[in-house]
Amino acid sequence: MALFYAAVMTNDGAALLAAALAGTAKIEFTTLVAGDGEYTEGERSVAALQARTALKSQKQSVAFSSIVVESDTSVHLTAALDNEELLAGYYVNEVGLYAVDALDPDAVPVLYSISVAQVADYMPPYNGLTPTTIVQEYYATVDNSANVTIEAGAGAYALADDLADQVAKEAAFETAQAAETAAAWDGINRIMLPGRDLTVVFADEIADYSDEWAWIQARLDAHDVSGLRVGDYIPINIAANGGIAAETHKAEIAGINTYYNTGDSGHEVGYHIDWITRDCYSGTVQFNTGNNNNGTGAGSMQSPFLASNLKSWLDGTLYGLLDAKLKAVIKSKRILAPYRYQSGATLTDDNSWGWEDFTKLWVPLETEIFDCLVWSTKGFGNGQAVQYPIFANSYTHRIKGAGPGGARAHWWTASAYSGNSTYVVYVTGHGHSGYNASNALCVPVCFRTMEA
Repeated sequence: MALFYAAVMTNDGAALLAAALAGTAKIEFTTLVAGDGEYTEGERSVAALQARTALKSQKQSVAFSSIVVESDTSVHLTAALDNEELLAGYYVNEVGLYAVDALDPDAVPVLYSISVAQVADYMPPYNGLTPTTIVQEYYATVDNSANVTIEAGAGAYALADDLADQVAKEAAFETAQAAETAAAWDGINRIMLPGRDLTVVFADEIADYSDEWAWIQARLDAHDVSGLRVGDYIPINIAANGGIAAETHKAEIAGINTYYNTGDSGHEVGYHIDWITRDCYSGTVQFNTGNNNNGTGAGSMQSPFLASNLKSWLDGTLYGLLDAKLKAVIKSKRILAPYRYQSGATLTDDNSWGWEDFTKLWVPLETEIFDCLVWSTKGFGNGQAVQYPIFANSYTHRIKGAGPGGARAHWWTASAYSGNSTYVVYVTGHGHSGYNASNALCVPVCFRTMEA
C-alpha cells in the first residue's frame, strides 16, 4: 500500500488560490498526473516542491472521477489510474494536481499541488488480459469548496454540492470493485474459451486495407492494439505438401508486447504480437536426424534450436506453404537463446547464451509455455524467456491437435534436455512437459508480427 508525504501547494497553485480568494478567479481541477521521478531529501523539501511546475518524470495523466467536500477549505479528489495503454511498468513515486482558472478562457492549467511517495505502488504494464487500476485519492486546499469544480472526461463540469454523498461514494466504490473482479475473471476465462475471429470482429476496419495482415501491420505501426485480446485469432492457410492436404489453422494471439523493449543494443523489440496456432500442422518432423541435442558450430549455430533439423524444416519447408500476405508481415523474433556447444566435446547442459534471431518460424522455449524450467538447463536454459499469457493457468492451449481439431499431439519446444546430450523437451499430448530424442513430432505455426 502506498504512503505519501504531505502534499505541498506549489507557487503557481498559491497564486491561483490567492486570485480565487480575491474573487478574480475560480479554481477548476483538470487532471491528476503520476510519475516515477525520484526525489532526494533536498528535492522533497517544502521550498523545492513549491517551486516545481511539473513532475520530474510524468508517466500518466487522468481526469478526476469525483470531488467531495471535506471542509470549508478542502476537497477530496479521486481519480483512477489504469495500465491499459501502459507499455512499461513504473513506481508511482510522485503525484500532482493540475488546476486552471475557470473564469479565464485563455488560462493554461498549472501544477497546483504535488506529493512525493515514501512507499510507492507499482503500476505494471498491460499484459493483454486483465487491466490493473490504482485508485488515487488527493486532498486539496481551496477557499470555498462549494464553488470548486472538476473537469469531467467529456468536458462537463460538476459542482461539488451536486456530487454524491459519502454513502453513494462507498456504493460506487463497491460497484467498481465488483466490476474489477469480474473483469479479472473474464480475463482468466478468455484463455479457456474460444477466441474471436478478428477478420469478423474488425471486418469494417480491415476493409480499408489490402488484407487482414496488412491491417495488423498498420495497427502495430500506429502502436494501436486496442480491442485485441490474447486468444483472438486470424485464420491462416497452409498449402498442400506431399501427402498432406491443405489446412486452415487459427493463428491465435499468444502475447501482445510480451517482449516489448527487450533485446540487445540496436535490436530493441518494438510493438509486436506473437502468434501460435491453436493446433499443430499435421506433418511431423525430427528435431535432429541424429540423437544429439548440441549446437553444431560458432555464432548462432551454438543454439541447439537454430542448428537443428527442425529449424531448417520450419524455414525451408513449412514457411513456404504459407500465404504471401502473411509472409509479407512476419518479423524475426529476437531472443536471448540458450547455447550448448564446445568444439571437440559433446555437452549435456547449456553452457552459455547469446542474443539471436529466431527468424521466420520458431517454437517456444519451455519457460514460454510452462513458466518454469522442467527438463531444460537451470540458468542458461531460461535465457530471458517469460510465459506467454495464452499458456497461463490452463492446459487449454498447451494441448494441441495433430491438424485442425485433430487428436492430441506431441509437439516440439526449442529447449534441449538437461543432463543428457540426446533429448529435447516437448509438450506431450496431455499438456505436460516431456523429453524425446529422434522421433518425429508435430509443431504449431509460430511467428511474430512487429512494427516496421
